[in-house]
Amino acid sequence: MKAKCLGLKHETGDFYLTQGVKQGTKTTYKNGYTHSPRNCGWGNNYKPSRLTLILDVTGNRGYSWIDGYIKDNVGKLTQKRVNKIEAAMPDTVEVEEYPKQDGGVYYVVDDKDMAAWIERADL
Repeated sequence: MKAKCLGLKHETGDFYLTQGVKQGTKTTYKNGYTHSPRNCGWGNNYKPSRLTLILDVTGNRGYSWIDGYIKDNVGKLTQKRVNKIEAAMPDTVEVEEYPKQDGGVYYVVDDKDMAAWIERADL
């Protein structure tokens, strides 16, 4: 189905170290951060960057995470790349609808539309 592109939302990633992590602590996920033990009482805390396409699908507002496609096919999400992607954003894209466990829906942008978008952005 066709969806109208309303805009992009870019969330930058984050990384920091913590001290006082006990031996045997397992990797956990909380509040968008992955907490994993490092060594000698240190731990990694990181949150990946996220690029979200905001959509209008048949009058309903939805979203699609497009950062995975870009990271796999272009590379790291730098600010220059995000600016180029935003400038080359198409008016409409083809999306597929998938149900979520909470009863909502999630949209995935078609690979052909993503490839054309990346080509227009000259990445």
